[in-house]
Amino acid sequence: MVEIRDAKDLERLRQIQNKRKLSFDGFEGKVKEIIKNVKENGDKALFKYTEQFDGYEANSKSILVSEREFDEALKKVPLEHKNIIECAARRIERFHEAFKPKSQFMEENGSILGVRVTPVDSAGLYIPGGKAAYPSTALMTIIPAVVAGVRGIQIATPAKGGIANPYVLYIAKLYGINRVYKIGGAQAIAAFAYSTKTVPVVDVIAGPGNIYVALAKKMVFGDVGIDSVAGPSEVMVVADESANPVYVAKDLLSQAEHDELAGCFFVGLDKKLVLQTEKLFVEYAKSTVRNYITKISAKNSVFMFADNLELAARCVDVIAPEHLELQLKDNYGFMNMVSHAGAIFIGEHTPEPIGDYVAGPNHTLPTSSTARFFSPLSCETFMKKSSILHFTRKGFERVAKCASDFAKIEGLFAHGESVDARFNNN
Repeated sequence: MVEIRDAKDLERLRQIQNKRKLSFDGFEGKVKEIIKNVKENGDKALFKYTEQFDGYEANSKSILVSEREFDEALKKVPLEHKNIIECAARRIERFHEAFKPKSQFMEENGSILGVRVTPVDSAGLYIPGGKAAYPSTALMTIIPAVVAGVRGIQIATPAKGGIANPYVLYIAKLYGINRVYKIGGAQAIAAFAYSTKTVPVVDVIAGPGNIYVALAKKMVFGDVGIDSVAGPSEVMVVADESANPVYVAKDLLSQAEHDELAGCFFVGLDKKLVLQTEKLFVEYAKSTVRNYITKISAKNSVFMFADNLELAARCVDVIAPEHLELQLKDNYGFMNMVSHAGAIFIGEHTPEPIGDYVAGPNHTLPTSSTARFFSPLSCETFMKKSSILHFTRKGFERVAKCASDFAKIEGLFAHGESVDARFNNN
């Protein structure tokens, strides 16, 4: 148990989080080489990497999922699973529709000013395949783009042996997406960013992936938009003596089972609760079905006792966690003390897995402290804003002299003359 009592303890916590952050050391050269090769050689390089990493003969026909493959996939997904997926999909759609950014305008004495919000033309969605292919991830990646109104949606998903995950294909078909490519890794990101003869360029790339995908997205950002650069998953729970230690320990474990690098942080306002929770968590980590992962990820856990709510809030902002659970007597009061978190789960009946599947808000969230500046995947990821300005003669005359004088301050005389020509033309 780590005791948080002052700024020195908070600095120790910051160092712990810094060590967890995704390190690209040793990967940059390889990813840069892959991107350069695909950018310069297009399909030839893309097919070569696909054969090398996914183990099937890749060409312009074989990497694109056929109607026959879609039909076969639909047969492989049991009806019960389809019903579950569609139940979750309806809730996710409803949430994203409700919070889709909208154009706004204001009028003031002869002027109309505003923001016009429109979707990007195209998006490349990366959906992990194989053992890491989760239907929930496909829903959370596809639905915001569809709701945003993106017309050209393409999917890249790795397919070992040339066989794409049937759940990914089922959900793609559910939303009318026919261009699904059986490609993965940095080569898929490069194809989306720079295009090949088979894969058209896109405006935005979104979706989680491994370290090669994360680094490739980081490298192509600026040529295309991206959602974020994802690192290892993490959860932070803040609780006081009112919390149930069994609930807390199991919530931490639900994140620990994701992968060996998952981060689990607990901040307790009561020492007895911290010790109880830590003991239960260690026991559960040994006995879970996925203990081959949780026994390792449990070693990344940090259990803390905070002297007061203010220190606990500062702990949260140091970590800026992907998932933040609050199990306190005054959850909303504490939430207003916190500035940085990807998603906030309030109360003992809102465990993090509810957000993973059926709550509605997106589960693709900023990790590794990037919640300080990144936001969850949403419709906004696939939309952009244009400023709108319209002045009547009356409105123009109200501000023209100020604009002309400002141009003179900056020594941009043609700017001033552009304004003065209208101002003096009565």
